[in-house]
Amino acid sequence: MSKTIDQFNDAAFGLLIKQAERMPAFGEFVKLADIESGERETLPATAFAWPEERRFPIHTDKHAALSYAYSLAQSGVPVHVVTRIKEALEVYSVPSTTFEVTTLKVAAEEIPWLLPDLQLFPVRTKEDVKTAELRLINGISKLDLEHRATACSNLVKKAQELGAELHPATLQFAGMVVSSTKFASEWLDVRANQAKDSAIKQAYAQLAREFRKQGSEIKDRDQLIKVASVIAELDEKAGFTKHYDRKMPDALQTVFNTTKESASSIDVNGTMIPLSKLAGLPSSFWSDLGGKELSDEICPGGKTDMGKLATVVETLPLDLKVILQSQMR
Repeated sequence: MSKTIDQFNDAAFGLLIKQAERMPAFGEFVKLADIESGERETLPATAFAWPEERRFPIHTDKHAALSYAYSLAQSGVPVHVVTRIKEALEVYSVPSTTFEVTTLKVAAEEIPWLLPDLQLFPVRTKEDVKTAELRLINGISKLDLEHRATACSNLVKKAQELGAELHPATLQFAGMVVSSTKFASEWLDVRANQAKDSAIKQAYAQLAREFRKQGSEIKDRDQLIKVASVIAELDEKAGFTKHYDRKMPDALQTVFNTTKESASSIDVNGTMIPLSKLAGLPSSFWSDLGGKELSDEICPGGKTDMGKLATVVETLPLDLKVILQSQMR
C-alpha cells in the first residue's frame, strides 16, 4: 500500500535531503520552510495540488517549491497535479533556476540502503544502525506499512551482521513479534465504537471477532501483515490516522503488539540458531547450500521472506541441516 511521498509524509525528510543536495538553490530556498505534519489535516482541500489525496500543498511559495521537488523525484505523480504545482510556482514567481541540478562526481559504490527503492537510511557501520533506528522510529508514521516492514526487517538483518542491539519497537515494526489477540481485538473494538460509517464499524467488529477466535497469540507474520494492511485501509477511510502515536496505536502496532519475538531461534540439528542471524544471510548462501530452488523459496527476488524462513529451514533434509549447522558455527 505504497503512497506518493510529499513533505508531510517523508520519513526523517530523507527524500527532501536528497533533493536539496541535488538542487542547492532549492535547498537554500526552502531551508526556513515550516513543515508541520499536523497541518495537513487542517488545510483546506484547495491548498493541495492533489486535493483528492490531500498531497502536495501549494498554499505558500515554500510549499509549492517543496511539492515540485517531491514530484520530480517520483514517477507516480499525475500530470495534472504537476501542472497545478507549476502554475503555483509561476504565481509566486519562483524562478526555474531554483531547481537546477548540480551533478557531483562520486566514486561508484553500492550503498546498503534499508529502503533501496527510495534510497533512504544507509547502514554501513554499527553506529549507522543506531542512527537509522532513531530516524526510523521518529519518522515511522510517515512510512506506509510496506516500507515500514521492509526498512525495519532490513535493519534487523544489518544489526545482526554488525553486532548491534535494537529497540524492541523495531522488531514490532519489522513484524517479527507475536500478536496478542486480546490487545488487537480490544483496539479493534475501540475503532468499531468510534467509527461513524456503519460498514466500517462492521468491518472492525468482524476483525475483532476473528482475533478472539484464535488462541492468545498469533505468530503467522504473513497473515498478520495482511490483516495490518486491511486495518490501515479502514483507518484511512475512518479518519483515524491522525490519532496515530497519540490516542491510538497505528495498524502495524495494533497487530504486532508485544516484545516477544515470533521465532527467536530455530533448532538446526540440535543447535539453536537465532532467526535474526539466519535472516541476515544473503541469497547466495542459500543457493550454495541447496541450489537455486532453495534460494528462490527463502529469498524471492533476492530478499529474505521472513514468513517462510523458519518453516523452510525446519523442513530441510538432515544432510543440509548438518552443513548449515557447521556453517553457522
